[in-house]
Amino acid sequence: MQTAMSSFKKILIATDFSASSRTAFQIALNLCSELAASLLVLHAFEYGSIIPPETGGQLLEIESVYAEAQGSLNQLLERARQVGVACTIDIERGLAAPTILEKIRSENIDLAIIGTKSFRGFERFVFGSTAEEVFRKSPCPVVTVGPGVLDAATNVVGPIVFATDFDRTTIHAIRCATSLSQLTKSSIHCLHVLPRTPEGRAQHNLVPEIMSQTLQYVATESGATVPRPICVTTYDSEISDGIIAYARKERAKLIVLGVRKSSMTASHAPARIAYQVITAAPCPVMTVAFPSHSQSRPVQQLVYDAVR
Repeated sequence: MQTAMSSFKKILIATDFSASSRTAFQIALNLCSELAASLLVLHAFEYGSIIPPETGGQLLEIESVYAEAQGSLNQLLERARQVGVACTIDIERGLAAPTILEKIRSENIDLAIIGTKSFRGFERFVFGSTAEEVFRKSPCPVVTVGPGVLDAATNVVGPIVFATDFDRTTIHAIRCATSLSQLTKSSIHCLHVLPRTPEGRAQHNLVPEIMSQTLQYVATESGATVPRPICVTTYDSEISDGIIAYARKERAKLIVLGVRKSSMTASHAPARIAYQVITAAPCPVMTVAFPSHSQSRPVQQLVYDAVR
């Protein structure tokens, strides 16, 4: 049974007016133009949540910052209108992550975009821990624009790379990847990264063929129609390095990852891989969150059983 293609007609960009947010805004404009989507630009004004109103002079300073933020939003609104993107702006007082998540739900947003930059290693983001909380709890896919994304002004025409570990709970992520590939007329590359074998030991010659068959199975089970996907198996000592290297080599438009809704401390290695990819990727990374299932059996076990 086929699943209706996602429309991505309502896009939200959360901004803190930083350099990374400016890059994310340009990415949002590019996507809105390609998808004929409307754009909501949101700024979460956190200062009012921290400083009580009885602080006198500080309140006047906070209101000045608020007015400056409103002015910055107006500038973004004008930029969107100049390129023909239907746009609205909103400023909400409150902590960033819950404010963004509430707006996503109340406005029935189809796709959220947020900019980040690395801080104290890949496991932390400036913009607080907002990015991690948003992409794990969001009911819609989230595009994270990391510090490695530099060429935002140019609308990249490369492929969409769907990186998978074959866990059955991630198969709906390929639906989003497929929808975007069709809507943007981009090719889709299904990628799986295997660890390198010990030095001197040949890679099993059946692995690439079995991986290709398994990727096709994942696409079919997801209910997605993937016209002639390019199925690729690569080898690297670090999974994240393999994904990043492939995206860079192919000049990817977007990387798509499935991520678990559980916290970073509960997810361990999968979370580490997601953070490494987001903070080093040369293109935006779209994450699609799904519930964790401890008993879930990866489809990739078929591959390991076959080559033993």
